[in-house]
Amino acid sequence: MLRRLFALCLASACVFQAVAGGSAARASAVDTLVAEAGKHRLIMLGEMHGTREIPPLVGEVAEHLSREGPLLLALEIHASEHASLRAYLDGDGSVAQRDLLRRRPFWSVPQQRNDGRRSEDMLDLVERMRQLRAQGRDVAVLAYDVANGGGPIGDWRDDAMAAQLRQAFGALPRGPMLVLTGNVHAMRLRPSWAPEQMPAPMTAGLLDLQPVSIEIAAASGEFWACPAAGCGPQRIVAVPSAGALPAGEPFDYRIVLPAFSVARPVKPAGAATSP
Repeated sequence: MLRRLFALCLASACVFQAVAGGSAARASAVDTLVAEAGKHRLIMLGEMHGTREIPPLVGEVAEHLSREGPLLLALEIHASEHASLRAYLDGDGSVAQRDLLRRRPFWSVPQQRNDGRRSEDMLDLVERMRQLRAQGRDVAVLAYDVANGGGPIGDWRDDAMAAQLRQAFGALPRGPMLVLTGNVHAMRLRPSWAPEQMPAPMTAGLLDLQPVSIEIAAASGEFWACPAAGCGPQRIVAVPSAGALPAGEPFDYRIVLPAFSVARPVKPAGAATSP
């Protein structure tokens, strides 16, 4: 079913205890995310781009959700990469095939213009989805963004991304759509503290689809982002509260991981990938 959806998309352009060990903390977070997703078919995961922790976490959530049937993972990747992602998911995951992705326009953006969405960790997430498909799972990846980052964009971007997701969701007869996106795009509404120029978030345009919006934060560490001063590691400076959030908040739920670490930059094609 999702292979047919893939072709259609191409034609249209937590409260948990922080425990020792990354794998144990991730397992606890996965359980929380799956529980909070519940029976929702549209699951919005709001992230800080550019971490090592979030891509494998999302991969594990995808593994759990795909046990029951079809799963579409939507990533904040430019929609022009859809065909290359489909080819990779249908391939054998070889170094040569991964290098083909690395050479694509989205993944080959220079690090000084990389807003954190491009990393070896995100490529690992794509590989995880390929492995699930090879095991017989009915999974696919949707690239839904309309901007490549690195420059000013208009207020139209969130509306355009919401339209991409709405079209894909409408073509998905059953099963969930798991959306990984920047935390601002995952907000259900403009928060009271938002600057006047902030547009309505992407998820605000999808509320009729009854999404659940979950923010993934961390208590410490760093992530990669591009503030006005330039792209680079950014330190976590405030620890938000975890758990279910009251009505009127931008998110339904928030998970706080023990720490973030900066994602590995995309390697040049042909280079060995560090673990």
